[in-house]
Amino acid sequence: MTVTPYAEPMAHLLDQLVIVRVALQAAVARRGGGDEAARDLEVEQARLDAESRARAAVSAPAAVPLERLRGVFQLSPTEIGVLVLLAGLELDVKLREYARGVMADAARTAPDVGLLDEVLYVGTARGHMPEELGADGTLVQFGLIHVEPIADAAFALRRVRAVERVIDLLHGKDVLDRRVARFAELITARDRAELVLAPGAYEEIGGLLTAAVQISRTGTAHPVIVLSGPAGSGRTTLLAAAALPVGLRTLRVRGAALPRDEPSLRALGAILVREAVLWGALLLLDGVDQRPTDGAGHELDEIMFSWYPGPVAATAGRITGKPPQFARGVVVIELGIPDEPAREELWQRALPPAVAPTLARWAAERYFVTPGVIDQAAVAAIARAEARGAGAPALDAADVHEGLRGVLDAKLTTLGMRITWRQRWDDLVLPDEAALDVREFIARVKHRRRVFLEWGFGRKVAKGLGLSALFSGPPGTGKTMVAGLIATELKLDLYQIDLSKVVSKWVGETEKNLGELFDAAEAGHAILLFDEADSLFAKRTEVKSSNDRYANLEVNYLLQRMESFSGIVILTTNHDTAIDDAFRRRLSLRVEFPVPEPDERALLWRALLPPEAAIDPDLDFAALGDRFEMTGGYIKNAAVRAAFLAADEGTAIGMRHLVRAARAEYTAMGKVVSQL
Repeated sequence: MTVTPYAEPMAHLLDQLVIVRVALQAAVARRGGGDEAARDLEVEQARLDAESRARAAVSAPAAVPLERLRGVFQLSPTEIGVLVLLAGLELDVKLREYARGVMADAARTAPDVGLLDEVLYVGTARGHMPEELGADGTLVQFGLIHVEPIADAAFALRRVRAVERVIDLLHGKDVLDRRVARFAELITARDRAELVLAPGAYEEIGGLLTAAVQISRTGTAHPVIVLSGPAGSGRTTLLAAAALPVGLRTLRVRGAALPRDEPSLRALGAILVREAVLWGALLLLDGVDQRPTDGAGHELDEIMFSWYPGPVAATAGRITGKPPQFARGVVVIELGIPDEPAREELWQRALPPAVAPTLARWAAERYFVTPGVIDQAAVAAIARAEARGAGAPALDAADVHEGLRGVLDAKLTTLGMRITWRQRWDDLVLPDEAALDVREFIARVKHRRRVFLEWGFGRKVAKGLGLSALFSGPPGTGKTMVAGLIATELKLDLYQIDLSKVVSKWVGETEKNLGELFDAAEAGHAILLFDEADSLFAKRTEVKSSNDRYANLEVNYLLQRMESFSGIVILTTNHDTAIDDAFRRRLSLRVEFPVPEPDERALLWRALLPPEAAIDPDLDFAALGDRFEMTGGYIKNAAVRAAFLAADEGTAIGMRHLVRAARAEYTAMGKVVSQL
């Protein structure tokens, strides 16, 4: 005899509703004393169920979603009956009439445990009801049904409903439960061939996931697999790709969006686990380090799914201290920024084929960025080039830089300000030794590829390959100006960090802010400038109070972060001796900016008067340099003041204007001019 498969879910559901209708009729007959009629109806129920099961066995899985529930959750026939009966009572008015006949009590207006017991748990199934409908039963634990938790009511009188997700699925609508859709999403895994990976990373994660699946089948939970690294380092992408060969999809849960209270987390946990089982997915808690530390006080997995042994993974940012804690333990794998050849390959893939390969190499050498940042920056660069229209210059380095700026600026502008510098090297007067140090700093940036990669010095440097310089000297000696000139020559952005926004009274917040800054600086598109850095990089003190302890923690964090730093940072200070000695050892360069000598001051006076200005040809710059012991900042102020004095008089800038302005600046400095 040929068995006709089901063509669509509704046909299968209608057959199941007929079966539960017969079961309800049998229950009504039993209640009325018609045992023989009840037995006949039970025989009819068994026949209809056998026919439906036979058709389902030859049907496409998408046409019989109820069988999917049966398989993935290992549901018994009575548990399947519970789901169909409860779904039918939501959809079929006739079934409700039969149900009222079974309950025979005007006060019982909604389906309850007693109804399910009387209709489905008959004969040999009688003793299974407490186990299957209890709090530890599969239906309740996985959130397939909702049993009303009324403390004062008898268990049999507790109302029961099928959840909306089950009803939708029986109708063929198979999407994430709307209650978790704002917290979670299914990730489409990328093929391994599309990934640029560190050696062994894919295999290691795949091995851990295989072990997690195998161990979960014994009812034992595997430790949470935690991938840490900077934003865009491919943590989620790598986990999803490695999960696919193991037979797992990936259900990404945004950790920062999860509720904070424990009851809400517990309720959400059951739904997430149900979705993970339905989809055959790895549960991925993305960004667990972004959750507030003052939550429930327990590990997240213990609150949400301590009873679930299936595979769980998590992602976190760069771990510099204690790793995220989970009740089932953790295995931490760190992902860093790809090396230069890998970055070059990523840029080549992200940029249009028509772009010259040299641009990808230039970007890889210049920017220490993660794969995710490369993808986003390339999209922005392409859009910028296309906006110029046909016949305009092709995509170039400026487009790439602007694309990166658009991706990374958000992190930097919240804690600092991008500044531009209009001065030129001709406007700067430095001692020869300091000028050579500055040139060395620039050379280190320009030739990092040759020295560290081609010449192999990268293997000899045990710690970070970053560049950090300390510019020390009195105010106005040109420290910030030199930082601006360096950024201009290297064609990098310069961000002046606002320490008042970085330093926080909340424990751990300062370290978080600093971490974001260093991550952005490592990208290579920016130089961080910490003016008056001695307030942040000061020497550690003897611990006499909790404030001392937390201040030292911040310094210790900075020291650890500098160990692996590969970006560019410039610190300026007026008090060189206040900088912690451990920081001084980690600096690439230390440049001293002394008060200029008389001849240097004369050059500054001359350089700070623009050629376009009306200037008296008889100016005595040597006399100005000799008489006024001022740094370049004060000389600049005096030159501007003199220009306004002359403009107001309608004359050229003369000696008397410069002397008067210099005297005013001298007074502002707290000095007295003895000779004029």
